[in-house]
Amino acid sequence: MGLGGGAQSLVSQTAGTLGRAFSYCLPPTPSSSGFLTLGAAGGSGTSGFVKTPMLRSSQVPTFYGVRLQAIRVGGRQLSIPASVFSAGTVMDSGTVITRLPPTAYSALSSAFKAGMKQYPPAQPSGILDTCFDFSGQSSVSIPSVALVFSGGAVVSLDASGIILSNCLAFAGNSDDSSLGIIGNVQQRTFEVLYDVGRGVVGFRAGAC
Repeated sequence: MGLGGGAQSLVSQTAGTLGRAFSYCLPPTPSSSGFLTLGAAGGSGTSGFVKTPMLRSSQVPTFYGVRLQAIRVGGRQLSIPASVFSAGTVMDSGTVITRLPPTAYSALSSAFKAGMKQYPPAQPSGILDTCFDFSGQSSVSIPSVALVFSGGAVVSLDASGIILSNCLAFAGNSDDSSLGIIGNVQQRTFEVLYDVGRGVVGFRAGAC
């Protein structure tokens, strides 16, 4: 199902009847339920969302862009120059792991590891290189991670959007000039609203 911004997508073709908006919630586990809503914008239907401006490109209309400005770990904002995120970031439900500029990812990884000193490090797993050994642990405590977007939208990730298996569920791009991606793991449990008509992306926590 095409939900991008191009002329052929379902969202564009149903704009006249449903409006240019949709939302979905990706569940934290395969056994739990999520949802997809077409025509989700308007009135009190957007209450409870934190919102950030939607950025669009006429050259690549299918993508919905956002401006990531900062990252917080354990409630503290990391020292990452805003220029690091200047290449832009797109929302992509088809990408699993969020990709960050390497400068931002390095800062995130270091801060997260500092908050996980009670757990031994583990070998990398594929593209995930900040991994931990949780063997013998009946419960695991992890630092909070929040993404800060333009317009003041602070998105505090669910635990299922921070750790995947036993690794920090983020990866670095090859260089800071590459486009960042907010993948589907980080979107788990949030209702993510794409209000194309109003030009905003919204996040509502704990929706599924």
